[in-house]
Amino acid sequence: MKPLLPLLSAIAILLATATVAAQVYKWVDKDGKVQYSDVPPPSDVKGVVPKKIDMRVTSPTQAGNAGTVALPNAASKTGADAKAAKDAPKTLADKSKDFEKRRTDEAEAQKKSAATERIAKADQARCTEATRFLGELDSGRPMSASNDKGERVILDESGRAAQVERARKAMTESCRN
Repeated sequence: MKPLLPLLSAIAILLATATVAAQVYKWVDKDGKVQYSDVPPPSDVKGVVPKKIDMRVTSPTQAGNAGTVALPNAASKTGADAKAAKDAPKTLADKSKDFEKRRTDEAEAQKKSAATERIAKADQARCTEATRFLGELDSGRPMSASNDKGERVILDESGRAAQVERARKAMTESCRN
């Protein structure tokens, strides 16, 4: 009978420790901060609704890693829980996604900037050329242009007026600044 007593005591101790699970309470205090504790919040605080959180340690066969803590489902978080989840440290995958998004956004911004710069340079060149051409037309010197057949002809007053109108339109479109 004596050898049986230590064995039964050892089994009782093992069973008692195996069934003990840590109980954690979570609530939002009057300042809007999320609080965690192993004891319930003070009952004198009005409007505080504590939530029990299951913090049982899962076995290696259930979770794949020894000592893994079973946490509440992250998809069900709302209000203060969502804010706490947003403020939580990011995982490596989240950081990688953020990095790729920033890199893509920067590349698109550079493309837009380069395109805007090319357009501005082209507009400046057109503005300069239209201004030069209008100056030549205003000088009163005889000028020539190509007709429909590709022959050079001297501009008369109506031809000169059409060229002046064309140069002014180009200046209006290109000389914006």
